[in-house]
Amino acid sequence: MMQASLLLIMCTVILAACEVPKPGKVISYPDADTADFQVYASNCSECHAPPLPTAHRANEWPNVIARMQQHRIQRSIAPIAAADIALLRRYLESHAAAETPSP
Repeated sequence: MMQASLLLIMCTVILAACEVPKPGKVISYPDADTADFQVYASNCSECHAPPLPTAHRANEWPNVIARMQQHRIQRSIAPIAAADIALLRRYLESHAAAETPSP
């Protein structure tokens, strides 16, 4: 029971950290007419609204993608194909939040 509660809390925190569009709000994704975006949108929308690419910095997206892949497997959803992961990374990293300068 403790593991299920911890998993629920972790999922809530992960989803809360993403810039998830609010219901009824129209979101404009960058390069929405590209094949990379279509792969991103189709894979990510199977479980939740796709977050804006600016939800994370470019160096963070690979870990987010890996974590989402694990969630898919745990939920018995087909994993994202390797070729699609490469397109997802390219799309997300190219439109990611700006790196913050070091102090």
